[in-house]
Amino acid sequence: MKVSSLLPPCSFSAVPAAPHDRAEIAALLARCGLGREHFRVETGEFFVVREQPHVAACAAIERRGEVALLRSVAVDPARRAEGLGRAVVLAALHRALEAGVREVWLRSEDAQDYWALHGFRIAPSQAAPAALLEVQELESQELDGRRGAPATLMRLDLSAGLLVRPAEKADMAQVLAIYNHEVRTSTSTYQYAERTLEEQVAQWELKRSDGHGFFVATTLDGRIAGYATYGLFRPREGWRFTCEHSVYLHADWRGRGVGKLLMAPVMAHARRRGFHVMVGVVDAANEASVRLHRSLGFDVAGIIKEGGYKFDRWLDVALLQARL
Repeated sequence: MKVSSLLPPCSFSAVPAAPHDRAEIAALLARCGLGREHFRVETGEFFVVREQPHVAACAAIERRGEVALLRSVAVDPARRAEGLGRAVVLAALHRALEAGVREVWLRSEDAQDYWALHGFRIAPSQAAPAALLEVQELESQELDGRRGAPATLMRLDLSAGLLVRPAEKADMAQVLAIYNHEVRTSTSTYQYAERTLEEQVAQWELKRSDGHGFFVATTLDGRIAGYATYGLFRPREGWRFTCEHSVYLHADWRGRGVGKLLMAPVMAHARRRGFHVMVGVVDAANEASVRLHRSLGFDVAGIIKEGGYKFDRWLDVALLQARL
């Protein structure tokens, strides 16, 4: 599966494909250089963006019980980097969630960071479901030995009922509620005073203008379960390849894999922006956060003893880092 590595704003509407779209889908796949193995338009649910008179983008979700395959993702070569791919992918993933799918798999030859921006993570081949292995075998036969780069298996965990996407201005009220809850009740932030909505919107606008990622995990009905973002670790020129991230979860969504879902796009976005190291500054007593970071490849680079002070006590600070 080859797609653009960009994630532009999504301003297109994807709709379920109609029977008369089948020929156009096959033609689009052919224009994108995808072989016969992708022409299985009779299986799976296709979503398309129609730009008259042609189908300009398509994606298919092929369900096998609680597991689904995302395949046949294509965008007209003349329309790349406009957001059409994101529109069809999100439509397909929404359909998977509505249908009760718990995990979505795909095979990617050279776009792992693009899929990480949607929350996908690289998965070992031994964990692949039988349905994916069946499709691999079918495609292997149809390729007739025409092999490109080895494909990487990637998995999106939908068990929490959430999808991840770039944050929008309209999300900031819910983001603010999550952050201010942590200000009032926890040491996940050392800030004392709650933010205002104006300050939260200003932070989002600054991230956008600086080209830094800001992602939210949402339910189908628009409730935000958590958010993650990043920015420069220090302003001096010599620090320009190091960034610092933040991830905050709604209290009702902890322990359900939301942190991992959000960290995949944040790390991929920073990597695509040319950052070499990502740093997390964590209350050393927050064992759950330290475990989360370790599972994502972060190491504890050091402890600042009594570096923070909140709720009338001194707090040790853990510096965690991962090479991107």
